[in-house]
Amino acid sequence: MKILRGYPLLLGTLLVLASAPALADGYNLQLTGTILSRTCEVDSSSQKQTVEIGEFSVYDFATSGSVSRPKGFDIILKDCGSAATGAVLSFTGTSDAADPALLALSDTGGAGAMASGIAVQILNDTQQSLDLNSASPPTYTLVPGDNTLSFYLRYKSTQDVVTAGNATAVMYFDLQYQ
Repeated sequence: MKILRGYPLLLGTLLVLASAPALADGYNLQLTGTILSRTCEVDSSSQKQTVEIGEFSVYDFATSGSVSRPKGFDIILKDCGSAATGAVLSFTGTSDAADPALLALSDTGGAGAMASGIAVQILNDTQQSLDLNSASPPTYTLVPGDNTLSFYLRYKSTQDVVTAGNATAVMYFDLQYQ
């Protein structure tokens, strides 16, 4: 409905800007569009989440590529209509400099003393790696009603030496319904 409200304003602006001779020539403007049944609502518990991955020792990351235990989180979609058969879900954020598929750490609370040599890895429900800022994110099948999409996060070392410190990050998710 937001899109449909925006079109008349834009169309009115275009007609005002058109010159008088152009209107006299009898140009036609054909509009097309689609009205879809209800998609889904992102449950309020999924809109802003804090996932506590855990506390780990630098010794848990002996070499580059070492990982922590994964921590699960869900994205809950409520009241999906029958037209919402799938959703492309992408995770976005600041990529790690050493491995762009991973989420870089950021000083979200101003605590300072950031950890280094480590980033956050995103995993799907079968704990397969998902790339951050992917150009072709996966599509998830949806059914009418409520849907729960499950994911995991874990730390992954990007260097042979990891230093201790604040290990927070910010990530976003975007949905495109199919």
